[in-house]
Amino acid sequence: MDKGAFLEKAREGAELIKMHIELGHTIRLISHRDADGITAGAVLAKAIAREGGSFQLSIVKQASEDLVKELAREKHRIYVFSDLGSGAMSWIGSYLDDATVVVADHHPPEKEEFTNESHLLVNPVPFGANSVRDLSGSGVAYFVAREMNDKNRDLAYVAMVGSVGDMQEIDGTFHGMNLDIIEDGKGLGILEIRKELRLFGRESRPLRQMLAYATNPEIPGITGDERNAIQWLRAKGFDPDVHYWQLREEEKRKLHDALVIQMIKHNAPKESIDRLIGDVVVSPLYPEGDVRHEAREFSTLLNATGRLNAGTLGVAICLGDEEAYRKARKMLDDYKKEQVEARRFIIQNWNMADEGEHAYVFYAGRNIRDTLVGIAANMAINSGLVNPEKPVVVLADSDEDENLVKGSARTTERALAKGYHLGEALKYVAEKLGGEGGGHAIAAGIRFPKSKIDEFTRLFNRILGEQVSGGKTGGD
Repeated sequence: MDKGAFLEKAREGAELIKMHIELGHTIRLISHRDADGITAGAVLAKAIAREGGSFQLSIVKQASEDLVKELAREKHRIYVFSDLGSGAMSWIGSYLDDATVVVADHHPPEKEEFTNESHLLVNPVPFGANSVRDLSGSGVAYFVAREMNDKNRDLAYVAMVGSVGDMQEIDGTFHGMNLDIIEDGKGLGILEIRKELRLFGRESRPLRQMLAYATNPEIPGITGDERNAIQWLRAKGFDPDVHYWQLREEEKRKLHDALVIQMIKHNAPKESIDRLIGDVVVSPLYPEGDVRHEAREFSTLLNATGRLNAGTLGVAICLGDEEAYRKARKMLDDYKKEQVEARRFIIQNWNMADEGEHAYVFYAGRNIRDTLVGIAANMAINSGLVNPEKPVVVLADSDEDENLVKGSARTTERALAKGYHLGEALKYVAEKLGGEGGGHAIAAGIRFPKSKIDEFTRLFNRILGEQVSGGKTGGD
């Protein structure tokens, strides 16, 4: 990756934002509603406020054509998109042509740059970055903020919470420019990296619940059954009611070894075992036992606010609002319960999945909230329900339009090695079905008419087949 060229783009974006602050213009921020987008929005909001500027922030599902049209009617002088916008460059060019636009994103863009001179794409992908692991949306926002004011290095931990939420270290270690953010944070003493257990719940849950609810990866013979988790922990010499953060270092190592052996005994995939222990980001800004102390739990908290349509509450948490944090903790409990129910539904009804030559398609109707389809697809993979070399798509009825379904596709590194690119496949399929789609090679999303589910299944399998045979996506 050409870091110097990317940082030059970040500097250009920073200068545009600062110019409009000096002119007294409100900076219109639009960010994605997952943890990566929420942290990206928070980083930019803090950077703008630090310069004495004003902003208006929206946390949204996606940068759809309707959204861009709606934004155009607001008649702002400058719009800043974070963790989205790269797939909406044509709409932005058409409807926001009279405004300054900065797109600070890491998703593969429609094109390498805008044709409108007042529009700027700040994206590491055209400079050789892997969008899935080298830098997240919050990371892009961080470098723009750092170029605005060097004091914004103190936002490094917030940026890394977004990176973890985006699973940039899914293989257990960080890559690319994430490492630069980590070094900034270490230099200020606001974050550290530990090689520890990478399961949700190390701060907030006793060991019995942390293991029983483990989904990424799942622990064979333990996940899904708290009684089994209690028996297993006692047999290994652990108090089931103790929290992971309360264990001594030698106890942590003992637990790590026991879990790895458990997974090996149950023939867990190597990539799942590799993900179990790895880089964990923690911050001394918060005490141990606080959800915000560890990036994975912090990102899950933010995801909960976004998925439950309260993303601005998540931004407030990132900016230090304690009352917002208390409200969100209750939302997190509800969110995790929904995930448990989604997992149960997926496992009990997986026989309804349509297994094609190249992909599994599972239509959940209203049994799974449309904001959980990506998590559900990962659950299907992690629970061993599928061939890990085949992508999985979970579809659910849209909460916003009863005539549409929303879907998320997920797969593994092993599948990618065969030549699959889910983002390109779903983008092509969506265009054919009159919907919207796209994303990364390993994770992507789509929205299309419910009446076309069968057509989607056939077309998606065909396009994936063309990809692995070496043909161009949709090359007919």
